[in-house]
Amino acid sequence: MNSNNNVSIIAPKISVLVPVYNDIGRVGQCIDRLRSINYPRESYEVIIIDNGSTDGTYEFLQERVKEIETETFCLLQCLTPGSYAARNEGLRVASGDYVAFTDSDCLVSSDWLTSLLECWNEQQNDIIVAGKVSFFSDSSKHTEQNALDFENMFSMKQEQNAKKGECITANLFCSMSLIKKHGGFNEKLKSGGDVEFSRRVVSSGGKVVYSEKAEVLHPSRNKSELIVKRKRVVGGTWDAELSKAGFKRKLRFCIGLLKMFLGRTKKTCLHSGFSRKRKTGLIWLLLLIFFTSLSEFMLLQLGKEANRS
Repeated sequence: MNSNNNVSIIAPKISVLVPVYNDIGRVGQCIDRLRSINYPRESYEVIIIDNGSTDGTYEFLQERVKEIETETFCLLQCLTPGSYAARNEGLRVASGDYVAFTDSDCLVSSDWLTSLLECWNEQQNDIIVAGKVSFFSDSSKHTEQNALDFENMFSMKQEQNAKKGECITANLFCSMSLIKKHGGFNEKLKSGGDVEFSRRVVSSGGKVVYSEKAEVLHPSRNKSELIVKRKRVVGGTWDAELSKAGFKRKLRFCIGLLKMFLGRTKKTCLHSGFSRKRKTGLIWLLLLIFFTSLSEFMLLQLGKEANRS
């Protein structure tokens, strides 16, 4: 087991990093949850990194952090586009023995940090903890039924991610020494930098473990947000490997998109809890996502720049 003092006796310092970009309507709720974490206040810090917001988010955060009047919360600004550049900026000033990541639209559970640390203590060697991500309905926007069904069936499956040696930064935890050992995140990636980091750790002998108790709530995305996210994911894959890959690798990528579409369609058809109408709606969305992925790939092939994350 990883050596550490019990959290109930001596609570080690944890740095919580939250990148934010044009999220003025939701980041306040994220901060409220982080303020009420069931963990000694002097033993964690929250570093919020604005990534060049243009909607007033940075100005809002300046006032909000000032109102909190505590050294627990720190606000930075990173003007290099991309959430992974913002996270790396936060890592440069973080002082914790451990680091936990979440997103500005997420709501952490009260025992989030305690559960992450307990899971880490039960393991050995180089460990990334992938905490559970659940979805809630965002009342501030319209979310279509097929989009909600998509989220619940296919999005952010951290237990499955962990089995594949992957983790997403909506709920990622590791020691500070581990992330610095691997040089942080790849800032060139617009999407998928968390998965790429996880794979680097695993390839060097580490592993990803899942924590059911360390839960984070994520707002369900609507159809247009899912399409935008899909473009970012394809762009991240392009930047990470496809831009310099040969014809065969690019062909395998396109075949992979088709296999994913067919696999998800089959899973939808076999879902006993969905009516025919819901199945049809979800399959239509899957088809839209498939063609969006292909068209984004072709545009990137023609010289389009990948979307920022």
